[in-house]
Amino acid sequence: MPGPGGFRGGPKAKNAKGTLLRLFKFLFKYYKTYLIIVAVCILLSALAGTVSSLFLNQLLLVIGDGINTGFNSVSGRLMQVIGLMIGFYALGVITTFIYSQLMAVVTQGFLDKMRQNMFGSMQSLPIKYFDTHTHGDIMSYYTNDIDTLRQLISQSIPQLLTSFLTIVALLFYMLFLSVWMTLVVFLGVFAMTMVTKKIGGNSARYFVRQQKAIGVVEGYIEEMMNGQKVVQVFCHEEESKKDFDKINEQLFKDAESANIFANILMPIMGNIGNILYVLIAFIGGILIIAKAPNLSLSGQAISVAVVVPFLNMTRQFTMSISQVSQQINSVVMAMAGTERIFELMDEKPEADDGYVTLVNANIDENGNITESEKRTGVWAWRHPHHDGSVTYTRLMGDVRLFVNTLQHAVDLMTQKGIQATTHCDKHDGCLEYIVRIPVGSDGRPVQQPTTPPQEPAKEYAAEV
Repeated sequence: MPGPGGFRGGPKAKNAKGTLLRLFKFLFKYYKTYLIIVAVCILLSALAGTVSSLFLNQLLLVIGDGINTGFNSVSGRLMQVIGLMIGFYALGVITTFIYSQLMAVVTQGFLDKMRQNMFGSMQSLPIKYFDTHTHGDIMSYYTNDIDTLRQLISQSIPQLLTSFLTIVALLFYMLFLSVWMTLVVFLGVFAMTMVTKKIGGNSARYFVRQQKAIGVVEGYIEEMMNGQKVVQVFCHEEESKKDFDKINEQLFKDAESANIFANILMPIMGNIGNILYVLIAFIGGILIIAKAPNLSLSGQAISVAVVVPFLNMTRQFTMSISQVSQQINSVVMAMAGTERIFELMDEKPEADDGYVTLVNANIDENGNITESEKRTGVWAWRHPHHDGSVTYTRLMGDVRLFVNTLQHAVDLMTQKGIQATTHCDKHDGCLEYIVRIPVGSDGRPVQQPTTPPQEPAKEYAAEV
């Protein structure tokens, strides 16, 4: 993983298909029933939203018959069509409400279980993992990567499923009304697909880089916060600022590029949809005036009752395509974040082959040690042997202070221009080591012009 001084980010997840399948397995493992209900509700909601165009066609046909024969003769049909439209719209509202509420429960519950799995897996990792990965980068698993997963489950997946079902239903309705105008819509969809592939692909690539750069910045900030005292003692502030500016600039560039492409995608898609809308209206008007033969599944001739619903379906079709393109960035970021989460969960745990354990203990007046189930404040090593016997060894503290390491720190300060002095004496069998560091009015060490280092003091070692 990247450290504070570098950056490594890929344009996409290494195995997006495998990651997505594994994610769905986790989802169905915990929320199978909920997800089935959500899928049914999304299907009904999509159908309810698209069937309005078909009812509009029937409504215009009824009105046309009413103009010719009188509205008294078609009043029953008219009320029937209006009643069905109201019923389908009500069904769409109810199903949308149901699946939105269920997805909120599924999303938050699933993220809770993912965090539990991540934390449980992290507890078994070897120490070297935390030496080679910054704490801030590890924290980004629980914050940034989890957040992308939340957006994927709560927004992207339902939206993509809804858009897909809407597109399929609209395609059928379009072919039902007019094959010729459907071909014109296909040309517009082709143009929108090319734009999405070019601009949306660039946006997704930089959004993934942004996501990884955030982890780098957080890791560096976390390290600096933990070592701020050391940084100030050794007057390393300017170097820290330069390193931070470097990685922060990388984050800025990636975020800037990602949002530039993202912000120009939707206006372009919207204008392509508007152009297609006008083109369909123009071609439909020409076909009506020319009384051109219509090729359709319904067998209806080209008329206002065909063109007007087709215009409405064209608008819905282009909006669905735009919504799909809008979710590309979220999906790509979520796949990269989910893959990072699974990589953490798949890290090989540290093998525990030890059999000596630390237990609570009691010690009697004769020095005999017995194991206790309660906390006693006394600890002992429990050592089982091959013959079945168990021995206990009391845990004893042994703290050693090496003065030469303190002197080394003083030498480093001296090299930085801080005129630190040391004094070492023995009193009552103890070693007294005094370090004096000159400070200014602000309480910070006073840095003087660098002088040649003093002769290293003799090494002392004492047991405390």
